[in-house]
Amino acid sequence: MTTLTRRVGLTLALGASLAIGGFAQAQTAAPTPIRMIGFGGATNLPVWVALDKGFFAKEGLAVTLDRTPGSREQIADIMSGKYEFATSAFDNIVAYTDGQGAAKYDGFDIVAVLGVHSGLNSVLVRPEIKTYEDLKGKTVAVDAITSGYATVLYQILKNKGLEKDRDYKIVSVGGTEGRVKALKDGVAQVAIVSSPQDRELEKEGFRILDDAAAAIGDYQGSAYVVRRSWAKAHDKEIMALVRAVIAAQNFVFENKAGALEVLKARSKGLGDDEAEALYGRLTGPGGLNRNAELNPRGVEMVLKLRSVYGNASPSSPAKYIETTYQDRARAK
Repeated sequence: MTTLTRRVGLTLALGASLAIGGFAQAQTAAPTPIRMIGFGGATNLPVWVALDKGFFAKEGLAVTLDRTPGSREQIADIMSGKYEFATSAFDNIVAYTDGQGAAKYDGFDIVAVLGVHSGLNSVLVRPEIKTYEDLKGKTVAVDAITSGYATVLYQILKNKGLEKDRDYKIVSVGGTEGRVKALKDGVAQVAIVSSPQDRELEKEGFRILDDAAAAIGDYQGSAYVVRRSWAKAHDKEIMALVRAVIAAQNFVFENKAGALEVLKARSKGLGDDEAEALYGRLTGPGGLNRNAELNPRGVEMVLKLRSVYGNASPSSPAKYIETTYQDRARAK
């Protein structure tokens, strides 16, 4: 073998080795960390599924999920860059975009990219409250007074003959945990509460007066949200998040056994019958959004209620939502 032949062989071998090494490195590349923040409750089921069943991991993401104490803190954390992805009441996004939130931000650009659910909550009251009429002169517990599910509760009460600022008082106590505490402590007599906390309180003697979605009609409850600026600068990551969320959201509808497994694992003490009932509610009317799509009529209802109770005049939905990422994910 000539010297030239040996050199060519060594070069080819080195090239093949580098190629194989590069391929192996690509195959074992570390997943991209994504910090996510949301509220408590079983409406997190699609996110739990994405975490526990590997939908985020399949897209090369290492997602962590933290719970926020309230919408004020959540919005502040997203705007500061502490979190990249979140689930939040769509009404919050509208309120803050229009400068009607609990705080004002220069350059506020949080936008809804996917839908979580269509208002899956209960109107929960203390044991001594038997009817809506009993709420006259009582106190309503909300997250933020002019945003979130507060406007839903105001409208439900109005439909039952109770006028805001005339027939009841309002106290702002933060997220679900704060509202539950306000009810238990007697600080308030009625609040919007999500599952499974509503069912747990029902066992303790509290009363569910209404299913909020049934009482209000079409409504876009929670949404998956990001900052426009972050999404624009991280197209690969936002598309991976969108694909994973859509797949997980549909898994809940298409794989009941798998969804129940995750639901019971993540909701300690949830019995089989309770899990079945909760699953039915999550996948029933007013429940999780199939394909994680935003509900157009629900979006319009949010804007309508904001114009009535938020001292605002919301503009077109395009100001608050960005569907191009879902469109691109669906096209593939």
